[in-house]
Amino acid sequence: MEKLKHNLKKIAVITGASEGIGAALVNELLQNNYKVIAISRNFKKLSKLKSFNSKYKNNLEVFSADVTNSSQLLSVAKNIGPPDLLILNAGIYEPVLIENFSVETFIKQSEINYLGVIKSFDAFIKKMLLSRSGTVLIMSSIAGWIGLPKASAYAPTKSALRSFAQSIRYDLAKYNIVVKLCSPGFVNTKAVKVNDFKMPGLIEPNVAAKIIFKKIKSKNFEITFPWLFSTLMKILTYLPDNLSYKLIKYVTINDKEK
Repeated sequence: MEKLKHNLKKIAVITGASEGIGAALVNELLQNNYKVIAISRNFKKLSKLKSFNSKYKNNLEVFSADVTNSSQLLSVAKNIGPPDLLILNAGIYEPVLIENFSVETFIKQSEINYLGVIKSFDAFIKKMLLSRSGTVLIMSSIAGWIGLPKASAYAPTKSALRSFAQSIRYDLAKYNIVVKLCSPGFVNTKAVKVNDFKMPGLIEPNVAAKIIFKKIKSKNFEITFPWLFSTLMKILTYLPDNLSYKLIKYVTINDKEK
């Protein structure tokens, strides 16, 4: 495979790039003159992504790789230059119904949402260390701030990513590599279709992508949106547990369960 060159364009690598926020970020970065390396395990969706962005075909490369498979990720990494922007976005959400509690969904979400990020980071960070530059953006969630109903498998993976990002921020500073943590609220993707409650502040993926791209350039460590909903959720984390529990239960538990 021919190695990809900079060609004076910044290189952005995105995992989980075939749909949702990932696909929207691909489009946003292409519009802003990036060379984009889009990674997903679903090659069919990657092909559709490339067709959709055909006007940028010379600046978009797609690779089918599973974030749980280190060898596949390393194969991609060795054929590109050091990323200027590494977006670790791949993740899934499967709600947990306590009546159907299954260890398998915990393992699955942990392997993709958390270990998938670790394996992706491992594959691409080495070249960034050598170049002593770049930005790493880790996609977490507001669900990583506080436990939410039916998110007992998902939320802990996002909390873990938060701690991981905070830790590597110190370690990468001496290499001039910036670390950002993105904690979105509800974004209208396939993942949230399973929710049976009204989702405050729901926004479209393309809107989320524009916010993320704009805020990558800011000095703030964490990127979170929409503003009102994220602010209210942040306040909940400071309230006494009994009060935050009652408020979250009131908002999220649907009428049938009441």
